[in-house]
Amino acid sequence: MSIRFGLPLLLAGLVLIMPVARAAPEEAWQGSSLSDETLKKVQLALVDYQRCINEDTQARINDRLDSRAMTDAILKQCEEKLGAVKTAFDQEKVPAEVSDRYMRSRRTHAARNILKTIMGIQALRAGSGQTQPQP
Repeated sequence: MSIRFGLPLLLAGLVLIMPVARAAPEEAWQGSSLSDETLKKVQLALVDYQRCINEDTQARINDRLDSRAMTDAILKQCEEKLGAVKTAFDQEKVPAEVSDRYMRSRRTHAARNILKTIMGIQALRAGSGQTQPQP
């Protein structure tokens, strides 16, 4: 699923989930109250995050590390880019439990995709008889 479709679906889900706010009524965060500016910040941060993931994956694809270790290294390298999403949500006063759940889902989604890519390439290499990366 691309970012273009994933973000609106997530935000629609937030709108449906948020009626159960625990704050006082005058301080309650409304899921539909995210500003266009915040949505734009989140979208740009996700694009930067995905770009970082893609570039770092390409840079490390010939590493001889275990696929899980390589995935962890890529995620750690790009974590700062994803932090901009949390910052945007915090500025909009999105409840921590909602933003933390969203951040976990983005990390999990990225980890699955990285792992799938790396394992696929490693399987192709093993199937073609390549034991070492080509220069």
